Amino acid sequence: MSKRKAHNIHKSKKLIKISLEYDERIKTISSIAITGDFFVYPEEKLEELELNLIGTELQREALMNKIEKCLVGSEPFGFDSQSLTDAILGCLDA
Repeated sequence: MSKRKAHNIHKSKKLIKISLEYDERIKTISSIAITGDFFVYPEEKLEELELNLIGTELQREALMNKIEKCLVGSEPFGFDSQSLTDAILGCLDA
């Protein structure tokens, strides 16, 4: 397995910082850390989101669907599923 690390800083309503490790062959997320000057209520949702994104394909539709599903029942301030998807995919360009 060839793992690759990537980072991206994305400016949406707030700053989103992504630290990503992914499998280069199959383009799936191995680990991800999402930080920045945004917040999510309840706070546990962010950790839940990071865990749920592991194994997700680095493809716009797959990411959007997973993020939207994970954010149900939470209130994100400073980002939405579109901007978070853009931030994650920005790692591939870095």
